[in-house]
Amino acid sequence: MNKHTRENFLYVGEELILRLGKPVFFFFLLLMVGVGIVWGFQKVDAHLTPSWTIEKNKAEITEAAIVIPKIGVEAPIIFVASTKPADFLNPLKNGVAHYPSILPGRKGTSIILGHSAPLAWFGSKYDDIFSNLKDLEHGDRILITRDGKLHIYEVKEKVFLNRGQDVPAELMQSDGARLLLLSCWPPGINNKRIIVQSEII
Repeated sequence: MNKHTRENFLYVGEELILRLGKPVFFFFLLLMVGVGIVWGFQKVDAHLTPSWTIEKNKAEITEAAIVIPKIGVEAPIIFVASTKPADFLNPLKNGVAHYPSILPGRKGTSIILGHSAPLAWFGSKYDDIFSNLKDLEHGDRILITRDGKLHIYEVKEKVFLNRGQDVPAELMQSDGARLLLLSCWPPGINNKRIIVQSEII
């Protein structure tokens, strides 16, 4: 927890004690800790279980970032060479994670995962990076830089999946360069998945 977040947390705690009294505050605190623990376990499952063949990029060292102007997203992209859920925990703390798939900018479908979090969540910098994917609409732009090159994608549609459901095969098949942004839905709850599909322009 960084200094700014810690100071905010202490300030809110003091205000709640003054307004609610100590017994109610500690009950509320225990409740929030319980919710946080459950949510933390749910976040571990923010991954895919694909049935398609994935492209391995282990030999390629790349630097990349994503910017989505409409919803204020700006984050590094960390490339993960594994499909194991545990291997995504640290990358998702430090940005968004590229799921082993086509590299952004290339022909085929590229997949990027990011966390979502409920409103006013006290967490790390990137815990809520994809919380507002629902606000993206047809025609909105997603900017990807990779190895010094800019790739611009245009949003086409949003798809909602049930937990454990694979990405539909038709989304994985593309004659052009397609980008899928994927996160838990609703924010911070692992009931469903939201996918934003975009195409390179």
